[in-house]
Parts: sequence; C-alpha cells; structure tokens
Amino acid sequence: MAFTIVYVWEDLDSPEPEQKFGDHHSHAETLEQAFDDTRRYVRGSLGRQKHKFDEGRVVLHKMWDATEYAKVKNRFGLHKKVDDVIRPVIGHHVAADVHRIDADVLIERVNRELSRHGQPLPMAGLSQNQYTAAENVIGAIASGRRTIVAELCARFGKTIWSGALIVETGARLTIVCSYVLTVFSSFKKDLTSFEQFRDLVLIDTGDEDYLEQIQTGLAAGRQVVAFLSMCGGRNRQKKIDTLFGVDLGKQGRMVFVDEADFGVHRAGQSQLLIDARAEQDVIVLMTGTNGDRAASIWNVDHYLSVTYPELIMEKNYQRLAA
Repeated sequence: MAFTIVYVWEDLDSPEPEQKFGDHHSHAETLEQAFDDTRRYVRGSLGRQKHKFDEGRVVLHKMWDATEYAKVKNRFGLHKKVDDVIRPVIGHHVAADVHRIDADVLIERVNRELSRHGQPLPMAGLSQNQYTAAENVIGAIASGRRTIVAELCARFGKTIWSGALIVETGARLTIVCSYVLTVFSSFKKDLTSFEQFRDLVLIDTGDEDYLEQIQTGLAAGRQVVAFLSMCGGRNRQKKIDTLFGVDLGKQGRMVFVDEADFGVHRAGQSQLLIDARAEQDVIVLMTGTNGDRAASIWNVDHYLSVTYPELIMEKNYQRLAA
C-alpha cells in the first residue's frame, strides 16, 4: 500500500514562528507505519541537525493522511508535491517550504482544506477521564444544572472534551468566550481535526457578516460554534446582545467561558454574560486552576474537578493493563 502524508514541523530555535510544511509519499502496510516512516523522513531531512529532532528542539506538530485528497487533486505518487497545492491555502509563504504563521492556525487551515475535499479525518478518542467528565456534565445538564465550573488540569484536553459536549448535547448554538485570544486558535484547530466534529460550523464574530453566517448554519440544520472575545471594545456589548438574541426556540445556548479565572472573572466581564444569559442557557466556566476565582460572582450549581495526579494514575493503569 501507499499513502500520501503531509506534515508540519517547527524549529523552536527560530527567532519567530516559522513552520515547515511538506509532504512524503510512503509505501507502508498501515497508516501508523506511514506516519513512522514520515517521522524518519523529517528527521533525516535535517542532515547534520538530527540531534535537534532527538532533543525536542525540532517539533513535528502534526501529520495528516492526505491520500484521498492527493488522488482528487491528481497528485498521488512520488514527487507529486501535493504540499504545493495546499500551500496557497495556508498563506504567509516565505520561501520553499517555510510559512511564517502560528502552528495552530496552519493546522486549522490544512484541516479545513482536506475536509473540504472529502479527505476522511481521524476519529477523536476520549480518554477515560475525558469520557467520565463528559458523562458527569451531560448528566448534570439533564438534571437541570445550568451553571457549571469545570476545573480541568493541564493536559486534560479541554477543547476536544468541549467538542464532545457540543455534539452529544446537540447544542444548536455554542458560544466560546475568553479574554485570552489564543484560546480560539486551539479550539479551531481541534474542532477541525476530527471526523466527529466535521459538521460543526465555526464562526469568528470578528467577521462583519458573522450573524448571517450563524443564521445560514442554523437554517441548514448545522451546529454552530461562535467565538467571542471578551477583551474590551466598542462592539463587545453589541456582539453579546446579538449572540444571546438569536432565536433558538425553547433550546438554550451552550456557553464555554475558557480561562475563566483570567480577566473574564472580573465583575465587569462576567456580569455582561450573566445579564445576557437566558434561563435555559448552559454556562461552562472552564479553567485549569483557581476554580473558586472563576466562579466568584456566578451562581454555580455544579462543580467538576480533574487533577493532574488523576491523569497520571489513568496512564499508569493503562500501561499496566497493556
């Protein structure tokens, strides 16, 4: 068998974020073997600097199976350069295989391009902790809880967990709020990476026609996810009024406030959301630490916490079970 793999890697010693985007045609029996072959290929391409790969100073951010995409584009095979077909979609091209762009943004753009042309995406598999936490919150929502603190430690995988909640609850409109703008890149990257999230419509409220995009997505029966910056600005209140004014019938919104202990925990930030929410809206205040600060002025009726030692215990259990 043969696979076309595209990949992105970064030299962390570079003074500014520069991503190397390329492709590799691999003869292998399985996709996993093709990915292993591509790792060796990337490492080998570093020549005398292979040690940087071994030391973690060169990071292979992501690899994609682009086999079906390459066939659609008639670029399947050795030296067919399917990466050059995708390169204009990424933008910020400097020279050769280099793009001066954030890795998460590049990954999102490649995800969208492959998905748009029918390339199957990998399935998202939840860890036991993610599954248990999702089941916990879904059960809380079913029992009438509407304001939830989710204190989820580093490396828990909050964005994929959030995507699972969106899909499993069938939320028609989800609003992701944060004072930390890098949050949105992480969400967009993960919510475009997996097959289960393929039908989600992701909308940036910074776009002039964001309301039209939301209405079009809802009219088509799609689940819509809108990203709302809580940074101060003259349009912030208008956007909040617009998003919380979208008619969803009897169904409420799903609202994730990420990094809820930073910036948005202040009364001047949280009160805007508290005043706008409807009774049936579900608010999930997500944070890695300081859940008490995140919840300081909210009337919380459900609290979930997952600690780092719990993740370690799960990993050890899986290792022993294997």
